[in-house]
Order: sequence, then C-alpha cells, then structure tokens
Amino acid sequence: MAMKVKTYPYQNKSLANLKGEEWRDIAGFEGYYMASNLGRVKSLDREIPHPRLYKQFVKGQILSQSIARNKNILTGEPSIDLRVTLAKDNVQYYFNTRRVIYSTFVKEIDFVKDGLYVINKNGDGFDCRAKNLQLLTKSEKQNRAIARGRVDFTFLKTIDRSKWKKNYSRRKPINQLSLKGKLIRQFVSVKEASEKVGLDEKGIIAVAKGRYSQWRGFKWEYAKVKKEKKGTKTRK
Repeated sequence: MAMKVKTYPYQNKSLANLKGEEWRDIAGFEGYYMASNLGRVKSLDREIPHPRLYKQFVKGQILSQSIARNKNILTGEPSIDLRVTLAKDNVQYYFNTRRVIYSTFVKEIDFVKDGLYVINKNGDGFDCRAKNLQLLTKSEKQNRAIARGRVDFTFLKTIDRSKWKKNYSRRKPINQLSLKGKLIRQFVSVKEASEKVGLDEKGIIAVAKGRYSQWRGFKWEYAKVKKEKKGTKTRK
C-alpha cells in the first residue's frame, strides 16, 4: 500500500477559497498581492502598461513558492524555508513566506530592522498557517534549537580556538542600500544579511562584486574596514 503524501495549502493553486481561508492585503503591496491565513499568496487582477496595447489585463493567480533547504550539520535533517517573490513597479522583492503571513495576520513587523525571527511552532517549515507562526528573539530561537537537538555547544569545551581569529577575519561586513544608494543597514557578514533580509547569498555577493546592479530591490556593497597600523604605539 502506497504511503499517503502530506499536502499543504501553498501547493493548492486554485483561486477558490480553502476551508477556513481568509485573505488580506500585504502591506506595501496593496492592490497587487494578498496573503492567506493558511500560508498562500496570490496576485490580483490588474492592468499593466504595454508597449503596443498601452494597457494589458493580467489575471490574478496563486503564486508558486520556492523551497530553501538548509541541512542541519548535527541531525542531517534540513530546515525548510518557503519563499515568495513579489513584483511592483518592475522591481522584484524576495520574501520569506512565514514573515509575510505573520506580518499580515498577527503583527506587522519591519522586514529589515526588527532583528526578530518568525518560526513555525510545530517545526514544519512547509506549514505557514498564521496560527502556526511565532515571533522569537535571537536568543529564544537559539534556545529552541538546542531543546530540539539541532544545536550542540558541548564541542566548545575541547575545540581548538587558535585559528578562530583568522577565520573570523574572513567575514566581510556588507552594506544594504536602497536603489538610490541610501544606506539602509550594515551586516557583519553576507550570511547574516541573507538570514535577516530573506535573500540568497549568491545574489547579494553578485551585486557586491559588480556582476549585477541590484538584487531583489536592493543594492549591496562590502563595507570598508579600517585596518590598524602595525607597530604603532599610543603615546602617554
């Protein structure tokens, strides 16, 4: 007998409402997109500029969501992040689905400056229903990971720290800029920027190295780090 595969609301592409489903405008994208309390996101019917027809009607649809799998070194099991791309004024924005749903149905949060994390209560990254989402601080998130056996710090007692400083120096601080070049925020590394903003590291690096002019609505540049001169002494 074949095992039944579990399905999730976001996989359903029908525009018909699911049982118990409620839709609300996504802040900043009113008239363009709406989010569902069950974790779905849809575009709305609208007219867009067209080079020959002047205006073209575009029918709304349920958006496909990409899946980011980050393998946990300790357990071998991946953590799942659903992500959705929204477009407005010819600019694409890449969001973590659970942050969109939480901000729309529970409490509006700043996607860049809040420093908080939205997690799936049941640990299932595919289940982005509003009632399954919770807001945590960095320390609360870390304690939760430890309790679930996904992080182990006992190795710190025996690990060789002699090379830590050298390895740490390879982490380059990076600046997040608006499309007009205004500084939004500085991160200690590309990895932190990727986790906080919800963008993939490769895109951020590509912009910082000049291969792309922007990525998902932002510009990125490596921050300049002041180097201390060797052999200098402070006069007393």
